[in-house]
Amino acid sequence: MTGDRSHNGAAKIHSNCRVCGSSDLLRYLDMGVTPLANAYLKAEQLGLAEPAAELALQICANCGLSQLTRVVERDLMFRDYLYVSSTTQTFREHCAELAATAMRVAGASKGDWALDVASNDGLLLSCFRSLGMRVFGVDPARNLAAEATARGIPTIAEYWSPEVARGAVAEYGRPATITATNVLAHVDDVHEFVQSVELALAPRGIFVVEVPYLIDFIERNEFDTAYHEHLSYFAVHPLRELLRAHDLAIFDVAHFPDIHGGTIRVFACRAGERRPSERVAAIIERERAFGVTNSKVYVAFGERVRRNMAELADLIGTLRSQGKRIWAYGASAKGNTLMNFSKMTADAIPAVVDDNPKKWGLYTPGAHMRIVAPVELAAADVDDLLLLAWNFEQEIVRRSRAVGYGGSYIRPVPAVAVFD
Repeated sequence: MTGDRSHNGAAKIHSNCRVCGSSDLLRYLDMGVTPLANAYLKAEQLGLAEPAAELALQICANCGLSQLTRVVERDLMFRDYLYVSSTTQTFREHCAELAATAMRVAGASKGDWALDVASNDGLLLSCFRSLGMRVFGVDPARNLAAEATARGIPTIAEYWSPEVARGAVAEYGRPATITATNVLAHVDDVHEFVQSVELALAPRGIFVVEVPYLIDFIERNEFDTAYHEHLSYFAVHPLRELLRAHDLAIFDVAHFPDIHGGTIRVFACRAGERRPSERVAAIIERERAFGVTNSKVYVAFGERVRRNMAELADLIGTLRSQGKRIWAYGASAKGNTLMNFSKMTADAIPAVVDDNPKKWGLYTPGAHMRIVAPVELAAADVDDLLLLAWNFEQEIVRRSRAVGYGGSYIRPVPAVAVFD
């Protein structure tokens, strides 16, 4: 381990707010040095050192942006990526609604261009395409970009940048809609990212951003949303400041409390092109009342989280002492954060069920749980399932019952609970 609390040179220290530049940053939750949350392992890698870095949160007292204390080299996380957007029905339906809404709000017509930044497996773009728009994506994951392109969704396998934006406009034209769902939080240089959007966006086009919402993150104790890919945790207040710096303005917002534990959708355009809805002022006021820059709010959150994890570890220990067999469901990045922060391993929970075939047969980072298909659950005689992907609780319960699971479930967030 080096002095910057990382292994193998995986991370650099982050000491100035990436939105406003302030150095007035207060650390409020330290989860130790943990492996990269999506760095899944093959069996032959289990004895090798894993890339790891400090995982700790800090709040900017000036603009209210929460951000990690370390930035991991992005190629370690994003060039070969196993998470795919289309795994759950919940998110497939959300993307269909997003595409229809964005097209309507933009006033886009069939044949106009839609661009999705960090387009993953092309799920959202396929929804735009079904509505008659022409589509293209940008995503640094070479494996997913190749798969999406093979399915007829052209995808540039690069990180979003001014150079990529100019090249994309030259090849495809200016998009009427640019979407960025669950990506802005992954970006270190957010100003370059937004500058690239402004370069590419068509006149009177719209930029639609979705990010996990900071207020839900804090109020629901959703600490496991924090992992090395998620560099920032946004409220609307710092997001408005970021967009303003590039002559973009927020004109509407929408809140989705059941998507990824709480998601905020922000609609932006070039300054002066659209009149802002009353919802924008209302959510800014809500954030002010919440105390988006008040350090005490975040310190209290950190204390709650530590108590919650101690309670979970006690529960798992009690169940094991009773001879109960415990598996988990959801080999997700958030689940890996929870397992590694709580210091639970495969000794306590040997296997984790996941719906993504790309992960089957691999092992989770740090905890080294074996990842299995749902069909293995029925024959395994499991008594309790720890819901690591608790944000898809209803879907997981439905799928596990469908394959014959008859045991109980453990919900770890926002508070530990056992239910049937």
